[in-house]
Amino acid sequence: MDSQTGTVKTGRESRLREGTGFLRVRIAVRDIAGRLSNHPVLLSMQRGLALVLPLVMVGALALTIRDFPAAALPRLLDSLFGGVWREVCDAIIAGSFGIAALGVLCAYSAATAAIHNQRRADLAVSPAMTTVVVLSCFFVLAAPPSDVAWNALLSMNPGLPLAIIVAAAGSAVFLRLCRVRGLQLPMGTVGSDPVVRDVLTLTPAAMLTILLFAAGRVLFASAGVTDPGTSLGLLFVDVFRNAGDGLGYGLAYVGFTQVLWLFGAHGPNMLPSLEAGLHIPAALANVQALAMGQEPAFVFTKSFFDAFTRMGGSGCTLCLIAAILLRGKNSGNARLCLFALLPALCNVNEPVLFGIPLVLNPVYAIPFVVTPLAQTLLAYWGTILGLVPHTVPGGAWTTPVFFSGFMATGSWAGVAMQAVNLVLGVLLYLPFVRFADALCERQGRRVMHELAEAAESRVPGPNGYKCLDRPGDAGRVAKVLANDLERALATNTQLFLEYQPQVDSKNIRVVGVEALLRWRHPVYGMIPPCITVALAEDTATIGRLGLFVLSEACAQRQAWLGWVPEGLVMSVNVSPPQLRDPEFARRVLAVLATHDLPTELLELEITETSILSPGSGEMERLRLLRSKGVRVAIDDFGMGHTSLRYLQEFPVDTVKIDRSLTVSGPDGVSGHIVHSIVDLAGRLNIATVVEGVETLEQLERFGALGCTLFQGYLFSRPLSGEECLSFIRRQQKPRK
Repeated sequence: MDSQTGTVKTGRESRLREGTGFLRVRIAVRDIAGRLSNHPVLLSMQRGLALVLPLVMVGALALTIRDFPAAALPRLLDSLFGGVWREVCDAIIAGSFGIAALGVLCAYSAATAAIHNQRRADLAVSPAMTTVVVLSCFFVLAAPPSDVAWNALLSMNPGLPLAIIVAAAGSAVFLRLCRVRGLQLPMGTVGSDPVVRDVLTLTPAAMLTILLFAAGRVLFASAGVTDPGTSLGLLFVDVFRNAGDGLGYGLAYVGFTQVLWLFGAHGPNMLPSLEAGLHIPAALANVQALAMGQEPAFVFTKSFFDAFTRMGGSGCTLCLIAAILLRGKNSGNARLCLFALLPALCNVNEPVLFGIPLVLNPVYAIPFVVTPLAQTLLAYWGTILGLVPHTVPGGAWTTPVFFSGFMATGSWAGVAMQAVNLVLGVLLYLPFVRFADALCERQGRRVMHELAEAAESRVPGPNGYKCLDRPGDAGRVAKVLANDLERALATNTQLFLEYQPQVDSKNIRVVGVEALLRWRHPVYGMIPPCITVALAEDTATIGRLGLFVLSEACAQRQAWLGWVPEGLVMSVNVSPPQLRDPEFARRVLAVLATHDLPTELLELEITETSILSPGSGEMERLRLLRSKGVRVAIDDFGMGHTSLRYLQEFPVDTVKIDRSLTVSGPDGVSGHIVHSIVDLAGRLNIATVVEGVETLEQLERFGALGCTLFQGYLFSRPLSGEECLSFIRRQQKPRK
């Protein structure tokens, strides 16, 4: 028995070690991906692609309509508008996809400068100036010799990869030269606009950056390269031209085009001679062989790649869309995928490529490349084994999945092959969707922690805001949350209350509950209450939020009438901006009247730091409410600026000892502060509630000081209305 036990133990330890090793690898991969995602180059690229997303969205829509695979829609539009609708679609495509490379270059440059300014306090560089300099570098380096080449240079294909390279290099060079003090002109004060001084100060760095790219143009010319944008796409054509039709060729072609896509280049369009010289003729040769009663000779044709490895566009992004909709936790990505679904069904995947984005995204790089390779391998062997017919020229490239499979093979076997490849692609993308969600949650926690620190700080930002003034990701998330909070208040969704009991330890009964605001955000999860309140204060919606909390709490307390002790008090927190509202007292009394709740059952908790002088308007409003029977409590008492002697001048019924004093030990200054608070409150007949009680030691220590009212996890966590009612009623039952 000992031997068997030892064997089991050893096996368990072995599995534990293996699991720990796997966990370490997983954590290491997550950390690497997180660092890569936050690298300035990749972060700038993601933001640059996101900034041109409106162009991509409208261009994808126009492209889908113009090349719609079903003839019914074009005929309908022709009957309604004649040929004008095609001209309009062409104009939209030219004004969106046609300038996408230029848009990414400008957006990337501005994003790089913004990140530089956030991470360096010594020198701020204008994002607009950075964009102008990099734009000049792009045209100096890559200005083509013909109008046709100009159109290609500015468009998504093939201009995008060159634009990305120039944007990254130009921004890096310019920002580095800006930090060289010898290149900064000592301008002092110039005119009334400090921006003019900053621009003139950095003018030598801008001029030198442009000259360096002009030298690069000279080097290109000396090497015989007159059009870098076009030459970039011709570098590897000869490598593939004589590779044959074997599996190695198919995998190499698909893999290489996917890598090009990963760096922002339209893979097939970068190798146009392969499409025109190999893949299309191969499909036509298959048709001719079938017409002569012979076996088709070519597996890899344009129809093969379109039907089996580019469903939804390059990277088989239809599989990614399905994976996100099936298992993704990010509702923002889910909404993007729903919008991108129709274009993706027509094999237009730019909304997904630019929206998530996939270009230069380390999280999705592996499945983006591997999924088409696996699908190519599966479809190849399906064709070789005779399970799927050889492909022939099918319909338009926008033909939706399943239709394209049947048209390319003339058989339902082609449809089945597409279905199998779709399932395979979804399975390959799913782990990375979960990984991306986990990484997003981790970054979200980091941002939330930064926002929570800002929200709890007593020092606002330069514009008087706690959260909206934050730089970087925290500020952007704060603005998004502020807009979402407005919608949540307007639609009465996502916001709700929980209730934490306040217990009389002497009689073991609940004497009150504190209403606590909760916000369950669809993307970021539970938002800390301090952030919710700070955002409401920053956006001047604190009045509406406060009324929501007050109304919900009063409605809950009214619903408990007859079920809980008659004197049980509902406590509601009030922020300083609410107190400054001249109509505050009237609004509170109106809510009480609406819910037919006795005034003595409501207690308003005011933070100690918000209490002003006894003669202020805020104090007069509190006195008015107290004269009507509403109770007043000072929250977080003991660490603010209010002197203990002022308690006798304030309309106060309860003081709640600050949590920071609760967790401190019995000795030292904190112990003396607590003792003074309890002693003075007792002399003034003011109730004392000790917050944050989590251990028996705390309960016994404060009980020895004469405290009897407690709130904390030792007694109960915050509960829903129904759970809190059950807790209160359990405390009412006589104990045996």
